[in-house]
Amino acid sequence: MTLDLSAAEEYVGLPASIALATAMFEQTGLRELIDSKFDLDSRKKLSPGNAVKALIGDMVGSRGRSALFNVSYKYLAAPNELLFGKKVNVKALGSTAFSRDLDQLYELDLPELSYECYSRLAEFYGLKSNVFNVDSTNFSITTLSKESDGDAAVPERCGHAKDGRNDRLVYSLLSVTDENSVLCYECPYDGATADSVMDRGAIEFLSGKVDPKQSTLIADCKIATKPLVELIESEGFGFVAKCPDNFGKKVRSRIVESVRTGTMDPSLVRDGWEIYDTDAEVDGSILRFVAFRTTDDISAGIEYLRDQGLREAKAVLNRFESRTYNCDIDARRDIDEALYQLSDSAYRAEWSIDEVEVSLGYGHRGRPRKDAKPLTKTEYRVSIELVFDEERAKALSQDRGVRVLVTNLPRSNADAENIRFGATADTVLKAYLGQYRIEHAFRLMKDGMKMSRVYIQDIKRENAMMFVISLGTMIADIMNHILKSNGMDITSDGIAIHMSSLILKHDPSTGTETFMGPREAAIEYLDIVQSLGLDKDHLID
Repeated sequence: MTLDLSAAEEYVGLPASIALATAMFEQTGLRELIDSKFDLDSRKKLSPGNAVKALIGDMVGSRGRSALFNVSYKYLAAPNELLFGKKVNVKALGSTAFSRDLDQLYELDLPELSYECYSRLAEFYGLKSNVFNVDSTNFSITTLSKESDGDAAVPERCGHAKDGRNDRLVYSLLSVTDENSVLCYECPYDGATADSVMDRGAIEFLSGKVDPKQSTLIADCKIATKPLVELIESEGFGFVAKCPDNFGKKVRSRIVESVRTGTMDPSLVRDGWEIYDTDAEVDGSILRFVAFRTTDDISAGIEYLRDQGLREAKAVLNRFESRTYNCDIDARRDIDEALYQLSDSAYRAEWSIDEVEVSLGYGHRGRPRKDAKPLTKTEYRVSIELVFDEERAKALSQDRGVRVLVTNLPRSNADAENIRFGATADTVLKAYLGQYRIEHAFRLMKDGMKMSRVYIQDIKRENAMMFVISLGTMIADIMNHILKSNGMDITSDGIAIHMSSLILKHDPSTGTETFMGPREAAIEYLDIVQSLGLDKDHLID
């Protein structure tokens, strides 16, 4: 068979997954919000809001993002004047136009705008949150070093790149998600910025956006420092964080000791988990501490003690294999000292002191007489056999596997409607485990939105592009939350995959939209559109 161009059929439309992303961006008012920040020049074809709209369609609708000069290929057949404004054709969606719009975006307060976009989406979908997850990450990039340009975040080497590529430059990124797993705030920083600086920035920003007395911050151990805890409490926030070893004159060690001498209760969060709830004084104020351990912690601890403990025990006891002593007292003293070094080992040393006859020769040079017998000396050798004590390993693992949380949430036998006013120990633990939400956002930005792929060499534009990527992540998060809430087993990533063969076709003469592709995909697509609260008759608009 020979391909015949005369049979080729042209159409006006675009992939259904891209149409869904751009429709959500438009119908929730995000394009209008961004454009309202500018005095638009009528001579300019592509407004900043429509530029972001096109980039979001590319990112969210097609699993990743393209270099700016490739974005237009996603819209070759689209009714671009309808999508992005009058006079906008496919040529207007070029890298030069996008670059100029990114330059304009950079002049805005982008962290502030990211929260405004979140607020617009939350209002549209009726989402509320009193709990915010705070964390920072970094991502390595393949680009040349740049000089700082104003307040722009610049990539630097920090020595602890999350992907292990310490040979590369990295950006630091502070993110906040709400309790619905939706990204609501993001701010890039120089690659070598301290975690405490970024966490302080998030606390101060949120204090001006939410009511701290109604809100709780969830974070990892980096936020549990004296200055940041004092700031959190002075602003009125509740908080839950992992307690670091050096916090409050090593209060964690005292809590673990309390666990050892006390009794842990079964946790209601996970079967087999145990939990311990207590108070302790830190720098003149009383804070609450929730210690917990998991069945996995104990199992992992036992295996660690089995492998590492054997190596450590052999390193201490190997010398006894070839060593002998003049008297059993010396041997006993040496083995006692060695066993003292292994007091925290899960291995039990079963030992004995044995007499061995050591030949001293004949006491003279030359050939011995016919009936002469060699001289001998009695010396002593320590024989040792290492036996792994499973029960002792379990006991040691229970202490080693204890993790401690610090919080200022009031203790309560039953949860208040807002945990800021009372939470059980299990709820404190559950709140901390909710940190997976922000880790999910990081994975989506790095893997799904290809945050580490820097296609732009201008540092201002890179900062602006990070805002666009955070906005794409926010929209994907909203999609995932709403679809899950409506019982639909599909994500934004799944939409881009499953709807790849479905085209939304537009009829310019009637303004109607129809499908080209599998009927099953079209039926599912309409269910998705309805769940997201979008107008199915104006998806290309």
